[in-house]
Amino acid sequence: MPTAYVMIACDYGQEEQVLEELKAIDRVIEARGTEGHYDIVAEIESKTIDEINTTVSEKIRRIDGVRSTLILLAQC
Repeated sequence: MPTAYVMIACDYGQEEQVLEELKAIDRVIEARGTEGHYDIVAEIESKTIDEINTTVSEKIRRIDGVRSTLILLAQC
């Protein structure tokens, strides 16, 4: 099963709201706040890489307060 880690940069002060919305997305296994260039890292599992891309582009990137994302695909 493909796994991806999505690094998310948020607008200032929007981190908690973005975290709560991420946790409601069914393919998001875990989401945590981070320090540094990115504010949040989310772990996503899905049946296909296309589903991961769809989750990021149609759900995560549409959350108010998300400024940018970077997808890291994990290989097993």
